[in-house]
Amino acid sequence: MRITLLFIAFLLVSPFVNGQIKTQPIAKNALPKNIRYQGKPIQALKFQDNTGTYIGLTTATGEQAQKGDDEFRQAHLYAYLYQLKANSQTSVVWQLHDFIDECDLDIVAEFVPGSFSVTDLNKDGKAEVWVAYRLACNGDISPSELKLVMHQGTTKYAKHGIGKIKIGNAIQPDGGEVMSDDFKKAPVAVRQYAGKLWSKYLLEVQ
Repeated sequence: MRITLLFIAFLLVSPFVNGQIKTQPIAKNALPKNIRYQGKPIQALKFQDNTGTYIGLTTATGEQAQKGDDEFRQAHLYAYLYQLKANSQTSVVWQLHDFIDECDLDIVAEFVPGSFSVTDLNKDGKAEVWVAYRLACNGDISPSELKLVMHQGTTKYAKHGIGKIKIGNAIQPDGGEVMSDDFKKAPVAVRQYAGKLWSKYLLEVQ
């Protein structure tokens, strides 16, 4: 009986069971006052693994005027991972920044909805933090750049290519190619999961 109770207690307090790390969403107005970021918060979440407690945050500036040139526009995307320390202090583990600038056409700079997530596919107690986003400066209906990024600690893997556009029930013939893929060097479980996410996020619905 004592062993059974201990096992149940472990399931209740363990931050990761069956390779999945539980995350807790954080309201934008509930972010710690001492963290620093650029842009406006999009999504924030809190999680714990074997190395500590963390807050992940994505932000975006939205489309804005290009400094020094009113003809062009720009838009920036950011993602951050903060580790929570003693006395409510935080430290930045990593920061992602990408952008479109010098654009006088239509700008796309957005995170793929639902792509900011946390896993432990290696089951080593160390979180893998995922995010995907699209970037484009287009004057017509053309596919955007698609980037899929994963961090485990300070180790980063990224996949970069061109998405495909779906209009109604029709998928446009252009796009779909992969231009670079660091996940080829990743552990098998991570590489396979990245492939599934890439296929899931490839289509850009118009």
